Amino acid sequence: MTEILETEILILELLLIVSIVAVVVRRFRIPYTVGLVLAGLALSLRPPLQLELTPELILAILLPPLLFEAAFHLNIDHLRRNVSTILLLAIPGVVLTMLITGGIVSFGAGIPLGAALVFGALIAATDPVSVV
Repeated sequence: MTEILETEILILELLLIVSIVAVVVRRFRIPYTVGLVLAGLALSLRPPLQLELTPELILAILLPPLLFEAAFHLNIDHLRRNVSTILLLAIPGVVLTMLITGGIVSFGAGIPLGAALVFGALIAATDPVSVV
């Protein structure tokens, strides 16, 4: 088989696994992201796959289920009641996380500070995954 076909089959298999995880976590009432992490840990025990993970593959296939799962199940009434507190904590929290992460990456990896701060902003904005 060609490499592209093998990659497509692997992605379809992973999507099937993700669908199964969705059914199982709903039955056991655990967060979806926790189920995905546990499934990923279980998959890491099998022999390594020959797959080149490109940034496009990660951004298009793997990241959206993690980032948007919490938004799909968000209770809008709770959000409206607590919007001022959320904004008061989220904005300084994201800025602080961006500065700390950017500083550490710039110092540790030798990346220019501007690029490291952009990386810090990307990481800080996706932090809700760890909260869920």
